[in-house]
Amino acid sequence: MNTHGGGVLPYCPNCGAQIDEKDDLCKQCGFNVAQIKGLLNSPYEAVKSVVLQRIEGIRRRDADAVQRLIDKENYTKFDDWPPFERQGLDGLRREAEALKVLREYRYEINDLRIDLFGDAALASFTIEYSGRMRNLDFNVKSRVSIVLVKVGGEWKIVHEHWSRFPGREEYRHRLLFC
Repeated sequence: MNTHGGGVLPYCPNCGAQIDEKDDLCKQCGFNVAQIKGLLNSPYEAVKSVVLQRIEGIRRRDADAVQRLIDKENYTKFDDWPPFERQGLDGLRREAEALKVLREYRYEINDLRIDLFGDAALASFTIEYSGRMRNLDFNVKSRVSIVLVKVGGEWKIVHEHWSRFPGREEYRHRLLFC
């Protein structure tokens, strides 16, 4: 069984490709997975890995990689993009559609804190991210809280809450592309 908590890394943290527990390098991108497998013995590092894979899934525009990190039976989300009410899997479907038109996504995570409560964890951090969707450039700073639970030996995301810092977002329509 593939588990994040047991030192096995089922997906490459660089490209999201599935890897075998015997692999030292990702067959798709060549990433040195052996180097970080030992770190995943720690629940803290396992949770951190899921959180970073979640954000990397956005950057790589890989909706499938994001889906693999979610507990689909219990997932909910408050997003920093409309609609602002609580969403379930419908929010992930909207995100998958948005990923198709996302370009030039960059991010920086700061102040990452992970609190462990047995088979539950809370990750909180701030993120500054920017990119382009269709003809809209964006630059956003948000606070993020992610709740994870251990399901079948793997850490899965059950809730995300993204909220923007007031007045920070800057949007610019490029009239050339309208």
